[in-house]
Amino acid sequence: MSTSKMQGPSDERDAGYPPPLKAWTAVAILSLTYMFSFMDRQILVLLIEPIKADLEITDTEVSLLTGFSFAVVYTLMGVPMGRVADLWVRKYVIIFGVAVWGLLTAACGLARSFPQLFLARMGVGFGEAALTPVAYAIVADLFPPHRLARAMSVFALGGMAVGAGMSLIFGGLVIGFVTEVGTLTLPIIGDIRTWQAVLIIVGGLTLVMLVPLSLMPEPPRHNADPKKTGSKAAGQSAKKMSGKAGGQPGGEDMSFRSVLKFIGRHKSFYGPFIIGMSVINLYSYGAGAWAPSYFIRVHGWDAASTGVTLGFLYIGPAVLGGLCSGWLSDYIFQKGYKPAPLLLKTVAVASLVVLVPLFIMVPLMPLKLVLLVTVNFAIAVSTVLSPTIIQFATPNRMRAQVSAIYLLVVNLIGLGFGPTAVALITDYVFGDTMAVGWSIMATAIVACGLGALLLYRALVPFSVQLEAVIGDKQGPAGPNPQDSEVEVLSDVPGNALSHIQPVGPANGPSGHASGDGPDSSVQARLPGASPHLPSSKL
Repeated sequence: MSTSKMQGPSDERDAGYPPPLKAWTAVAILSLTYMFSFMDRQILVLLIEPIKADLEITDTEVSLLTGFSFAVVYTLMGVPMGRVADLWVRKYVIIFGVAVWGLLTAACGLARSFPQLFLARMGVGFGEAALTPVAYAIVADLFPPHRLARAMSVFALGGMAVGAGMSLIFGGLVIGFVTEVGTLTLPIIGDIRTWQAVLIIVGGLTLVMLVPLSLMPEPPRHNADPKKTGSKAAGQSAKKMSGKAGGQPGGEDMSFRSVLKFIGRHKSFYGPFIIGMSVINLYSYGAGAWAPSYFIRVHGWDAASTGVTLGFLYIGPAVLGGLCSGWLSDYIFQKGYKPAPLLLKTVAVASLVVLVPLFIMVPLMPLKLVLLVTVNFAIAVSTVLSPTIIQFATPNRMRAQVSAIYLLVVNLIGLGFGPTAVALITDYVFGDTMAVGWSIMATAIVACGLGALLLYRALVPFSVQLEAVIGDKQGPAGPNPQDSEVEVLSDVPGNALSHIQPVGPANGPSGHASGDGPDSSVQARLPGASPHLPSSKL
């Protein structure tokens, strides 16, 4: 059979994209880099006890190191890093970020005081802000739209689910190795403690990723301005997009002011949803930061075995929960109940109000670990549905900006203050470091209980808004999902969503975009992309 006879619609749609082997190799490199980012981000939670002892700091000060110092820079720098990537060679932005966070992770190992370690952690957040939004943009140019969902799913699950678990496992192994070696003496630097050696080794290993990243080809940009890219195909694609974007030249997003006005007009949904997610993230990030310390302090585990055990107990339920929630949401959606993703998310969050206290109070370790797996599964179910909900409720041309605002708020509050919330309860409510488990439980009851109520309150306005944005048309057949636009977005009075008329079919029920950091402002544009999971969960 000749090559020409084998050409079909799928082959035509693949034109202009890299060969599959090259594309998947790039995804593997980016996903592995993603894993290292989680290891450098999370490794500190396995070292809390020796850091406290050497620097003579409280749980509250430790929480600022694991949460706020990293989060405040990480969340705020995501948008400008994405902007730089739009104007420069994207892989160079990632290489710059990897070099910065790798060196500063190692610099954390040279810190001799709380302020020094705090500043170094801020630098780690600055470097990691360059990875995820830029990686999403690269993956989007490696695969045609009809293959993009699978690629995004592999990247997200590989980096967030497997990466988060493997970072705990690998971190635990490194800690075990360094502990056996004992105190190290380095030229000029002198003696370094075990926790310092771990940070230096992990930071050095991250720098190894600079080699494959340098060899990874930069894919041509699609749907781009031909004057900037020099690509005729890109120009034709951009011209086609401009005709589908409500008459706006090049299909550009609406102004930031218009987006803020839109959110304000439809605050009956965005208000309770964003506030609810921010409260829920206080628990998820707080528990993720203090779970290792709970097992180390209360149950006498060592740091190495804690990392390995928690890593293995996280990977399986995270992957399974992420896949099952998307499938079940799509199934219920196709049966006619369109608010399915928000309903499933609400149920999963509400279940944590019962599951977490059971996990903390059960005395038998085998049953405790079974409950931990169940908790991780429920968190995964909840986490992956958030970006889908935002995508369904938001008109196509403003999804990226609405997602960026949403992620900035929920991650700054959750990642920035979640670990501190648990530490404050431990230090000032219970006044006992051994009560960290009770602090986690109290945070879960309050945060998940309030969060579930807020999500439930958002169900009705979400259903109305979803009908206005996507109407009755869904499914893979028909025009491209980016055809979906909403008329007169900036002139809608109040919350009168009934005045918004859909002009074309919108995303199908499996429109999973990314979501738990400023990272996903790019991926939110991509229907079908699976969301990433938070870095560490209990």
